[in-house]
This record gives sequence, C-alpha cells and structure tokens, in this order.
Amino acid sequence: MNETKNREFGVNLWWTCPEFVMDGERAQAVFEANGFEADKDLPLPGRRKAVSRAAYSFQDRRHKEGRKVTEKAKDNGQCVVYGILSQKSKGSEEVAYEQDTTVRLDKESGRVEVRGPEADEFHKALDRFTDAVTDDDVRDFLRKVVRMCYGISKRPSGGIYFVPERFAGIIESAQNALDELGIGAKLYVERVMNGEQERAIVWEAVEQDIDSQIEQTLRAVERIEKRASSVKSHEAKLDELNGLMDIYRQLLGQEAKHEELAERLEKASNEVAAKLDKLQKAATPKQRKRKSGGKRNGVGAQLLDMVEEVLKGGKALHYREIAAECERRGFELRGKDHGAWVNAWIAESFRAGEKRFKRLGKGLYQLG
Repeated sequence: MNETKNREFGVNLWWTCPEFVMDGERAQAVFEANGFEADKDLPLPGRRKAVSRAAYSFQDRRHKEGRKVTEKAKDNGQCVVYGILSQKSKGSEEVAYEQDTTVRLDKESGRVEVRGPEADEFHKALDRFTDAVTDDDVRDFLRKVVRMCYGISKRPSGGIYFVPERFAGIIESAQNALDELGIGAKLYVERVMNGEQERAIVWEAVEQDIDSQIEQTLRAVERIEKRASSVKSHEAKLDELNGLMDIYRQLLGQEAKHEELAERLEKASNEVAAKLDKLQKAATPKQRKRKSGGKRNGVGAQLLDMVEEVLKGGKALHYREIAAECERRGFELRGKDHGAWVNAWIAESFRAGEKRFKRLGKGLYQLG
C-alpha cells in the first residue's frame, strides 16, 4: 500500500456531555474566544424555553417515592400552560398522578403565573434557567459543528460521525471551548486511515445519510399546503446536500459512485421546484404583488444588491462564503442558517428571470 493510501483522510467523531446549567454569557464568551459565533452557534434561550426547562426540571420518574411528571396542558396563540403532577397513592394496588402546580406563560408579555405548592421552587428554577445554557444547548452546538465540517452519520441512529481531515481544525476549536467551560463534555476523535475498505464504508454512509435527508425533505414538502417560503427552505436544504455530495466526491474519487445519488437529488429538486411553482401560481394577486415589489420583498432585494457587490471582485464564491462576506460588511442576515437563507434568495432571483448571477456549480456563484 503506497504512502497516499496509508495517510489519514478523516476522523470518526462522537461525544459525551453530562447534565449541567451555567451562565450563558460566560459560555458565549468562551465560544467566541475559540472562533465561534456565540449568538448563532450557542444562542441564549428565549423566555419560553427558559420557562419550559424550569417546568420540566421537576420531572422525576427515577425514584420510588415522590415521583413527579410535567405535562404541557395548553399551547395556543396567547399562552402555554404546564402542569406539574405529583404521584398519589390510591390504595394498596393503585397509584395516580394529580396536577397540584400549574404554570402559565403569557406569550406576548412573558409574564409567568404559578399556582400550587411548588410555586416558590419553580421561580427559583426559572431564575436558574434564565439566560443560562445547558447540556442540551451544547449537544445542539456539537451537531452544528458536524454540519460545519460536512460530517455524515455512520449509522442510522446517529451518535458516530465521519468528518473529512480538512475540517479537523474546527473539531479542535470545539474541544478547546468545551475544555474551557469545565463542564466535563468531551469529544472523542478516532483517526480513519485512507484505505480501500475505509473509503467504501464512508461512501456507503454518505449515500445513506443523503438518501435519508432527501426522504425527510420530500415528506415535509408534501405536507406544505400554502406557504411557498417553507418550500424555499427545503429547496435550499437539497442544494446543501448537493454541496455535501460534492465534498465527498472530491475526497473519495472513484470510490464515490455518485451518479445515481446525483440523479436522486436532481429528481427531488425537481419535485420541490414543481411544488414551489404550484404554490406561487396559486397565490392571490395581492400576495404576488407583495412578493414582487411590496415591502415584504424589501429585505430580499437589499440582500441581492449586497450579493452583487460581494461578487464584483470577479471570483466565484460558495453561498456560505457570500453569506459570511455579507455579514462582514454589516448586512443583517436572517433565519437559523444564514447561508441557506442567502442561497434561497439567489435561487429566487433565477426563478424571477434575473440574470445578474451565474451558477457555476452546486452552491457556487459569480456575476452573470
């Protein structure tokens, strides 16, 4: 086996993260010091999430005595209500749970009302979870890291991921951040050698991962009945999958028999595009007017002007590079995934018949 085949070409990655709650601003400062975007990669919980976490912190099914269960009793446009239920004995052969504490959150004002014997303890818990991050937030962050690194799940249930060697620096930065937090979370990295069998296993995982996401996307799009914007987000997701496939095609070479997978992605993209076209044609004239020239389209128009400025350098850029440059120039991007949001608007410009941008490859653009 030659030197090329002996070298490492990626890592297997998994992690452990014990339960914890800590000050959110301190955690964000640590993440920023290690090169991450705090508000995006480790956002502080909103009022509703803090109330939910405080309510569910009472849940205890592990002990024989004093068991408690938290259930969401109501959730509408005005409020969300949680019931904290305590175990009650009903004779020698029966047990039951009764709601003795009720938590009500007013969604508009953020005001919380608590009735019942656990009221004081609930307010203490709410203070603890307000502006705090938990182990759930760190697990969400680590899954984001996997996406940043174009990682893929090596088994359907998740838990172990493969990440190409070129992104190893991001993994190291993530571990440094966890170490500085001192929460006991740890990333485990196992080097993967560049052997024939290892490459075949990785490509099989790529196919399974992408096929699973295609299926989930098509199911989600099928359920959408009115909102074209929701379909656009799924369209951007498929474009991301094309980018993921391209990364592994370059990494694996001939082992990446990607033609069939590319056809499946193209077919899915066509189905989503057809659904989007159908919803846009079904929109009322007033809705179409707002989308084409009204205030609702103002942000998109401004973004596309900014994208044009970014691309005036002449160099072709991936949409994630475009998004990063837009942010660097002070443009406020929206959505949970800024790159996908930018890509969705560029794709929309093509559908609108604009020709100021040219697509050179999956997610790669230059001025037309």
